[in-house]
Amino acid sequence: MRKAITGAVLFAALVCMPLSVTLAQTTETVTVTGQHAMRVGSYKGIHWVYERFDRLPEQARKDLSLHFLGDILPDHAVPSEAHVVLHAKSGDIPLFVGQDRGMHFPRSDALLAENPPVLLTLPSDRKVQLELAIEVAPLPTPSFTKEQAQVWLGEINASISDFFGVVLAFLAPDAHRLKVDVAPGARFEAVENGAARLLVDNQGSVPYTFILRPQDYQAGTVFRSDRPFSMIRVKVPTDEFFTLKRKN
Repeated sequence: MRKAITGAVLFAALVCMPLSVTLAQTTETVTVTGQHAMRVGSYKGIHWVYERFDRLPEQARKDLSLHFLGDILPDHAVPSEAHVVLHAKSGDIPLFVGQDRGMHFPRSDALLAENPPVLLTLPSDRKVQLELAIEVAPLPTPSFTKEQAQVWLGEINASISDFFGVVLAFLAPDAHRLKVDVAPGARFEAVENGAARLLVDNQGSVPYTFILRPQDYQAGTVFRSDRPFSMIRVKVPTDEFFTLKRKN
């Protein structure tokens, strides 16, 4: 237990703190196209996280990519409604577009040098929640084995060692779970020794996130869906959520 708690603190401090510190900077009000927008961060704060991920050895991030997923709380509206933008000299650059919950973060030397602020236009009773997501590359067919899942988790665990070094890696938490987004109308099953066991029957209109612990299943287990997965991502072994919110 001590290892898990201490590791979570270390992971948050070394990986997530630069972003959360940036998002917690003193806010200021800026007028953007006739609306009052609140500064909630900067370009460099978000860029640092992507850069940190890119510096990991290729083997430690093979088939994995880093994303930020957005959600407006409490009503779970699409994040584009919050008008989260980079307030650049050349004009505002939206970070969320249309119905897409994934952040569209432009990476360029020019923007890095300028370091424009991140602005939010949203009432104080609503907030944008960002999830730091480590996504598995789309699969050719909607199925994978326990052994494949363990490889994905192992890649993240290897990257934890790269963050902390040999000594501190002993205290770092391990990634043990996957977040499997089951598509609307899809059935998600685990097939062990030829016998199928239903895990999710998503009869809703939006993807359902199932938390999967591969180590709970027998060797050779196949996880399959009758529709393509909306997304599969490794559950980051710490609090993977950050909040963008206007202060009163």
